[in-house]
Amino acid sequence: MGNLSDNIRNPIRIFIVDDHEIVRQGLKVIINQEQDFELVGESNGQKGLLKEIAEAHPDVLLLDIRISGSDGFDIASQLNEKFPSIKILIISGYESELYLVEALDHKVSGFIPKGSSRDYVCSAIRMVALGGTVWHGELLYRVIRGLSRLGNEPNDTKVQIEKSHLKPRELKVLSLLAKGKLNKEICFELQISMDTVKKDIHQLKSKYGVFNRTQLATIATEMQLK
Repeated sequence: MGNLSDNIRNPIRIFIVDDHEIVRQGLKVIINQEQDFELVGESNGQKGLLKEIAEAHPDVLLLDIRISGSDGFDIASQLNEKFPSIKILIISGYESELYLVEALDHKVSGFIPKGSSRDYVCSAIRMVALGGTVWHGELLYRVIRGLSRLGNEPNDTKVQIEKSHLKPRELKVLSLLAKGKLNKEICFELQISMDTVKKDIHQLKSKYGVFNRTQLATIATEMQLK
């Protein structure tokens, strides 16, 4: 992205929102090593977050999308409404097309993985502070490829992208979960073993960053699988 710090006069005021302390600590180390960065606050995303952000007056907010008790995208929506000047850069551990599309829908300034290098994170922060955008290249490519392959009807784009990165059996399992089927019933309907069902459900939880069957069923309903 080149050297962007020369184009920014004042230190970039940064606020971190992530429920994992080790992630916040890592980002703080990066921020404190840069002369043009200033850490003005951090939060685990719990109650009082909007008040903390309002008092800190950040230029850039580093946001996780999976926060205990909160949804990063809901936070992004509230921030866009109350503090439209704040640039939101999502740093996520989930590299899924679904989340990138969600980020685009919520008009954030960027989406990069937590495994990004120190230099990439710094450049991304500077880029969004200047009003630019930063998107995970591989994920964006997969989204564009999915759209071109599926014909992207406007009202069905997101659903098709979500379906496109699942295997056929995973789609069937997800659909049966949405209907309230138990594992043994899924085994019977799909003629697969219990271990296979458990493995598929585990994979689905991992792909969507959720923790239980109810959350998967909700996702399936949103995907019109029920």
